[in-house]
Amino acid sequence: MLRRHMADADYLVAFEFHDDVVFLSPSAVPTSVEFFQVKTSKSAGTRKLATLTSRGTKPNSILGKMFLNFGGIYSSHAVKVILVSNIAFEFSDQNLSAKDLAPKYREKIVEKLKGEIATFSEAQIDNLHFMITGVSIDAMQSFLHGEAMELFKTRFGEDHGLNVHSWIRLLQSEIVRKNNFPSETVTTVVELMSKKCIGRKAVDDSLSLIATRRKTPPDMTIVYGDLTSAGWGAQDLMRLSKKLPQVTADYTDSTNLEAARLVERLEELFAGAAAGTDLATFIAYAEKTILPGLPAPYNDRLYLAALSVVVYYEKV
Repeated sequence: MLRRHMADADYLVAFEFHDDVVFLSPSAVPTSVEFFQVKTSKSAGTRKLATLTSRGTKPNSILGKMFLNFGGIYSSHAVKVILVSNIAFEFSDQNLSAKDLAPKYREKIVEKLKGEIATFSEAQIDNLHFMITGVSIDAMQSFLHGEAMELFKTRFGEDHGLNVHSWIRLLQSEIVRKNNFPSETVTTVVELMSKKCIGRKAVDDSLSLIATRRKTPPDMTIVYGDLTSAGWGAQDLMRLSKKLPQVTADYTDSTNLEAARLVERLEELFAGAAAGTDLATFIAYAEKTILPGLPAPYNDRLYLAALSVVVYYEKV
């Protein structure tokens, strides 16, 4: 999804609907649908074809379940099914289309699917693709973060200073919200689009939301100079500097609603009672008017002071 976004593709995507991931395009009136089924393994061996075509006690094999997607509400669409693995297949160690399979593997798949699905057409096999990620289970989260970082660089530049982890959580929460709509009640592609999908607009909106808290780091030389002149001691300045990393993370985290409300109160103070004051006076106002009654962990004097520094710097 992130790669398609960076490539300016027009897409909708649904998660956990019939298969793990479903892409529709174009977003206004989709004519093509791609179903991705993801299989992972901690083994360093290859994935055997038999594990993909065997049904055991289940009504459908892995490939059989994927090929059911050629019918139903997608029958008028151009359908592709893509099996994704983090390890190589016994028949290939690179991405390939079923059109390019060795005949013995292709024929085995066709034979199994004919016996499993009454409506199966051999022509459908050309729309089966195999993808190998090469990403271990343990590395998946860091891999996702790397892809998100690349998106942020293309959108905001190298020195964006934005909280990528926060954005990932924000986007995942929207995906979870869409997933909560029961898939079994979706009976048309239009319903799938409106109830289960997110697309370019949702991703762009989430990026815009996270960018509203873009932070330019305060010039701490000026900050320390101002506070020293106002009577701050060396120990308090050192403690303040230790609070700044956490304050920065909270300030740029759009999913931290408590911190967001505290920032709003500081912004109101900056525009109201403390308007036009110097930094030290602004911090003193915040401590006097906001600190009492704050819940933990925000009821720390130096935490509030550090957050006041960030808000003051942004507003000035």
